[in-house]
Amino acid sequence: YKRQVPAGTDFANASGTHSITLSPNGTSGASKVIRTTAHSYKLPKVTFTRPGYTFLGWAKSSRGAKAYSDRATIRFTSNVKLYALWREIMPTAPTVAGHAIGTLLWREEFYGTAGSSINPNYWTARYCGQEDENGGGTCHNNEPQWYLPSAVALDGSKAGNAVITTKRVYSAPAEGQCLAWSGCQFTSARFDTQDKVAFKYGYIETRIKMPAGGRNWPAFWMLGENINSIGWPQAGEIDIAEQGGNTPNRNSGAIHYSTNGVANDCCGNHTYDYGSYTGQNYSEDFHTYAMAWAPNRIELLVDGRVFKTFTNTSIRSQYWSFNNPFFLIINNATGDFGGAWNYWTQSQMHIDYVRVWKMDNQGEVFLR
Repeated sequence: YKRQVPAGTDFANASGTHSITLSPNGTSGASKVIRTTAHSYKLPKVTFTRPGYTFLGWAKSSRGAKAYSDRATIRFTSNVKLYALWREIMPTAPTVAGHAIGTLLWREEFYGTAGSSINPNYWTARYCGQEDENGGGTCHNNEPQWYLPSAVALDGSKAGNAVITTKRVYSAPAEGQCLAWSGCQFTSARFDTQDKVAFKYGYIETRIKMPAGGRNWPAFWMLGENINSIGWPQAGEIDIAEQGGNTPNRNSGAIHYSTNGVANDCCGNHTYDYGSYTGQNYSEDFHTYAMAWAPNRIELLVDGRVFKTFTNTSIRSQYWSFNNPFFLIINNATGDFGGAWNYWTQSQMHIDYVRVWKMDNQGEVFLR
């Protein structure tokens, strides 16, 4: 007679009191220790979570193969330590009309403990400072905010978000500087990948819930990586998504470029072309904002819909600055683009992810 045992059962015999240690293995939280005198033990349902991953079972080492399923019955003769086994959940490639989306080249999902900083390997959070080395220069345009690195943090949610918190204030913060000639009334945040990650061509997409309220001026945009050597506007600027808080149903995008091709010459040689799309209230929920970027061509999209196309022959200059590596910027400025302040005290911009895909066999990411 051969006794039937449940699937996932270890055949070792047990005696005495033993401990079973369950390690989260790659996620936060303390290990759990179970003590038992039983000859067998059914593992409890896993309670560990790891944002961006799915639980596969238990392994006998931190990098081992699956040994037991969730809630498997194990038998043992000595203390046992088991390690949670995880598999990363990979995003599904978007469908983009007229283009073939290929390999995922780079992504930032903003997973992490609530209140923790954004990943310093990818991002630098800025103070106000108009030097090109400071993320391309921040707090131009008489923007009435202090940028503070402390104004952006991860929310610790299962989805993972970076959150910029913008506040109406009545006195200067202890850090940072105000560069608006008319004075500052807000604190907010701006962060970028300058000197850390750069991009050239491909499909670049973010998912954002925009801040609510007049005076807010959120944007997802890029500057030419060579801005330190040739300056703006010759380096080029791509505004993938730019909104004003007083018109929450309107999304716009633009490219800025030089009319004379002269390096370190600003600003009578600057012009721009733009497009806009009126849709839903973008501050009420998350929406996607993207750029389909190829040599001599840029398409801007909101929620998968192309609302503006630029090419090297459509712009009002012979100097197309957009076939070079660019770095990413995410910020919520304040100012006239957002209209008048309508008495809110705090507004938040939630950024779910940034993903960069190869498109039509084009696309490069440069880790600096």
